[in-house]
Amino acid sequence: MLDLLNLPGIKPVDMYKESKALIIVAEPDVIDVPMCTACDIPMHKHGTRVNKFSDTPLYMEPVRLEIKRPRFRCESCGKMAMPELSFLDDKRRATKRLVDVIRQQCLSTTFRALADQTGVAVNTVKNIAHDLIQELEQTVRYETPIIMGIDEVNLAGGYRCVITNLATNNVFDMLEHRTQDHLKPFFKDLPDREKVEWVCTDMWRPFKRSFSQYLPNAKLVIDKFHVVKMASEALEEERKKYQAQLSREQRIHVKKSIRWLTLKRPGNLSPAEQNALAVVRQAIPELAIAYDFKESFFGIYDEPDKQKAQNAFEAWENSLPPHGMEPFKKLVKTVHNHYHDIFAYWDAPFPITNAYTEGLNGLIKMSNRLGRGYSYDIIRAKTLYSGEARKVGSGIRTGRGKVEYGPHIPTLLKQAESGELD
Repeated sequence: MLDLLNLPGIKPVDMYKESKALIIVAEPDVIDVPMCTACDIPMHKHGTRVNKFSDTPLYMEPVRLEIKRPRFRCESCGKMAMPELSFLDDKRRATKRLVDVIRQQCLSTTFRALADQTGVAVNTVKNIAHDLIQELEQTVRYETPIIMGIDEVNLAGGYRCVITNLATNNVFDMLEHRTQDHLKPFFKDLPDREKVEWVCTDMWRPFKRSFSQYLPNAKLVIDKFHVVKMASEALEEERKKYQAQLSREQRIHVKKSIRWLTLKRPGNLSPAEQNALAVVRQAIPELAIAYDFKESFFGIYDEPDKQKAQNAFEAWENSLPPHGMEPFKKLVKTVHNHYHDIFAYWDAPFPITNAYTEGLNGLIKMSNRLGRGYSYDIIRAKTLYSGEARKVGSGIRTGRGKVEYGPHIPTLLKQAESGELD
């Protein structure tokens, strides 16, 4: 029979199909009579034992090895022995190469899909993943970001804190909680913390309170998209106020059509949508005014420098009417409360946003949904240690001047060279 296995010490002798796997029957290619390790005398054959082990898929089907091995017994002390198979995993009824395949894929594929593909139990995949994670936690380190992104994501029963390297668009770490009790020790123990020059996050104050005393060279910039989002939310409140005056049929029409017209930027409107917006302007002048205030606020970020941006905001604030537009007046108060950190956007060498972190959070949530509710530890590991997360990034950004940062280094190269891993 053709050797489909290419495994040392055994040869295939038969093959058949079961409902969920391809069964390959094998036996030792050479049988040597062993010596009893206790008595140092030859052992005698004592029957045959058949064991099954999972192996790597063949022809896109799970494979089970049915291995027939002779048993030997020492007539002096009764000790039993069988021919050893070096290709078997020490902890599981599987080949080492199958365990290697699962290790390579378990952080980028759902456990269920990998179990179906290989024919092993889901719990076996989980156990292999846990062993891998323990190894990676000891061997993988990411270079401290020069530009750090911080954001929260709600998953696995609570708000988690995601920290990214915005110079290279790589994940840096994930913390179980976003409280100061968790964040402060993290920043206190951060290696090379003096390297951090910029931190981009939202307006949730515990973030700033957590890192401000431990990152001596870091300057905070409030994420642009969180700021302009407030203008869109203010417009939405104005739309809902108008909508409440309409009949039920009219409200449905407004919600389905006008909402998306007014939330879109003018440059993203199709010709048909532009015509529809013109109709809205004529029919609902109050909403048109609110729309223009939203767009004018967005335009602040189009200014080329800090002074012009501050002037634009001042002009926008002064243009608000004395009565009405209360949601936009709340926006004014928020901007003043975070004035320095919002306008720090123009102090950076290039426009810094937290868009990568926000996008990463979306992928994390999707992974969690596909996994049908992973534990926090598994989600963290899949986020930090997948092949995509550990790739080396270029770290080249251009904008207001050209800035180039060194590569993302997810290795223990320095530690290895210093002998710390010995």
